Amino acid sequence: MRHFPQLESGCAGQYPVVKRMAPRVAWSETPSGRRRRAFDSAGSQVAWRMELHGLSEGEAGAIDGLFEECEGRRRSFTFVDPTANLLAATDDGTSTYWEKGPGAAVTGGVAGVGGAAGGFQITNQGAGWSGVWQAAAIPEQMTYCVSAWLRSAGGGRVRLRIGQRERVVDAGSEWRQEWVSGTSGETGAVEFAIEAEAGAQVEVWGPQAEAQAAPSEYKRNRGRGGWYSRARFRLDGLSLVSEGMGVYGGVVEIESPWEE
Repeated sequence: MRHFPQLESGCAGQYPVVKRMAPRVAWSETPSGRRRRAFDSAGSQVAWRMELHGLSEGEAGAIDGLFEECEGRRRSFTFVDPTANLLAATDDGTSTYWEKGPGAAVTGGVAGVGGAAGGFQITNQGAGWSGVWQAAAIPEQMTYCVSAWLRSAGGGRVRLRIGQRERVVDAGSEWRQEWVSGTSGETGAVEFAIEAEAGAQVEVWGPQAEAQAAPSEYKRNRGRGGWYSRARFRLDGLSLVSEGMGVYGGVVEIESPWEE
């Protein structure tokens, strides 16, 4: 999979980064003068401008190599948004974005941390580990982190999983954020999962997946996750200049169609 490379720090980018949304709205007007407007996802765009500094020769070479492979703006690549939550419908565990394992029942309406809306409950009625997961068509060799706030009135163990990388934690009666990071250890789509042990009932709030080694502040997604399979360099030129002995920097601009 052709993709924008992850930095040696384990992050997908550096700050400052500017993200710009350019939504397209289609509208029609009836003979009586009544107007109707609708969001046009096919005509909408999202773009990023990243200032990168202190890059090693390997990091600069990987970015330059992708630019050469893509021949500037000509070919597309997968871009994992460094500012976004990679999970979709994070405030609705009953959404069809979430796959459910055997014996897993999911209900919404749970008040999360500080009484915030958007929590959900997983009840595992099966004989083994089961819960919810999402699979994303993103580079399996990159480092990811999946996190969530967890609570269980009756106690129980929860497994957070990125492909074959997993961590089992004990959920108590108070909200506590737990996370696991690493590479998926599998080929193909990367699977992010939150699973309860057999017979356990667990409440979940703020599930998040990111292309980095540790969790950041929760970012709610009501729609799709923050990764783009048709991204391109915005310009036909790329300049990564020397900032010192073996250290490079520059500005990278990327754009992509909005994807549902």
